[in-house]
Amino acid sequence: MVIQQLTISLRGGQTVVVPFNAEKADQLNPQIEAFMQALGDKQKAEGSFLFQGARVVLVRLADVSAAEVVSLIRKEEKAE
Repeated sequence: MVIQQLTISLRGGQTVVVPFNAEKADQLNPQIEAFMQALGDKQKAEGSFLFQGARVVLVRLADVSAAEVVSLIRKEEKAE
């Protein structure tokens, strides 16, 4: 199981961490990819981005100062 953890640093000093399930460690979850594209889009800079799933998060794009994605691979332990 691959989990991608998105950490968003906001200009006010707060940090938001949003975990996602992913198909592969080297391929971004579609919501993370769309968020990164929205950050680089000057037309969307004054808008917000809504993450949907088990945890719903709304981020105002103009407040984002940095974003980082870490892929974590969770291995299931075998019962003896």
